[in-house]
Amino acid sequence: MRRPYPDGGRVPSIRDFMAFEEHVRNARAVSGRGEVPEAWYEAPRFYFSNPAAVYGDGDEVPKPPDTAALDYELELACVIGEDGRPEGFTVMNDWSARDLQAREMQVGLGPAKGKDFATSLGPVLVSLDELPEDLDLRAVARVNGEVRTDSRTGGMYFSWERLLEAAARNTPGLRAGDVIGSGTVGRGCILEHGDQRWLSPGDEVELEIEGIGVLRNRVV
Repeated sequence: MRRPYPDGGRVPSIRDFMAFEEHVRNARAVSGRGEVPEAWYEAPRFYFSNPAAVYGDGDEVPKPPDTAALDYELELACVIGEDGRPEGFTVMNDWSARDLQAREMQVGLGPAKGKDFATSLGPVLVSLDELPEDLDLRAVARVNGEVRTDSRTGGMYFSWERLLEAAARNTPGLRAGDVIGSGTVGRGCILEHGDQRWLSPGDEVELEIEGIGVLRNRVV
């Protein structure tokens, strides 16, 4: 067990998938985009996030000044080891500016500025032998101590094997230090709740996954 990235460490790349059907279904329903498209079931889909904007446990995360819809996203993530396989798992917060994301994706590109301002990882990296084989772990999100999400990481439609295969396909392969995000667990973000209780400066966000710990960040 260690910190995902020691001080001064650099993440080579971040691929963030969307592997939870419940999250996709809820998010599309709230935003009026209808049913989950058939293409989603064909193969795991991901986007690249910004490795230069990674925050650790306890770091302050700046709110982009041009968003009024800052969201957390509770995810499980693996870090790739020297052998091209997961070295361990950690908690990931895929911070999202929902209003920016919605506008830019209307043109068929993105997410970009709705996402690339921050990704949090931590508090530690836990090896596979320290976690249940099925990786079905309780996942809880709190904002200022209030529970906003109580879910599990075992509800993935696609297996971790499928995610890794998709990430490495048609590339030289995965590199040590690459981060692979599961995508948001079911009910794992404010968007899914539909109440628009977006984050504001001063809010403390705690994302906890059983067996790994609590990733804490304050919005500034």
